[in-house]
Formats: sequence, C-alpha cells, structure tokens
Amino acid sequence: MNEKPTPKILHKRVFIRRSGQVIYNISTQSLISEIKEGRLQKDDEISTDRKRWVRLDRHYQLARYFPAEPSSTSDPLPPGVDQRLTEVSELLRELS
Repeated sequence: MNEKPTPKILHKRVFIRRSGQVIYNISTQSLISEIKEGRLQKDDEISTDRKRWVRLDRHYQLARYFPAEPSSTSDPLPPGVDQRLTEVSELLRELS
C-alpha cells in the first residue's frame, strides 16, 4: 500500500515559450510525451498565465525529463593521479 498519490492537475492547458515567442498552448497531459518526442526543449519556458515563466528543465515536475549533460570541458587529470588514487585505495583497504 505504498502507492504514490496522483498529483492534482491544477491547469488543463499551459503556454510554452521559445526564444521569447509563445509557440504552444498545450494540454498539460501531453507535456511529457511532447518532451520525450523532442518537440519541447529544455530551454523552452512554461507558464499558466503568460506572466511568470519557468524553463522546462528547471520546473520541479518536469526537470527529471531533461537529464544533465556530462561536462565535456573538464580538464585532464594531472600526471600520476591514477597511480596516487590506486595507492590511496590500497591503503584504505588495508585499514578496513
């Protein structure tokens, strides 16, 4: 009996804005399928009143449908770090 309660839908339709222009007046029930099919993007914005806007990837209910992208700009590790990490892991294993 650990069923999660179904969230109440407060609004039947919402507005979607892209690059400053409202592009959709969309049913809230179709939001997730539109995201999964790639028609809505993470930087699109959502609003119920056309006054307050939130990016889809920052919306508390929709953010999970936009996984974080891995950083491709990370610097390479300094030389010898792999060896040092191996030594540290061996020391920790010996201590436990």
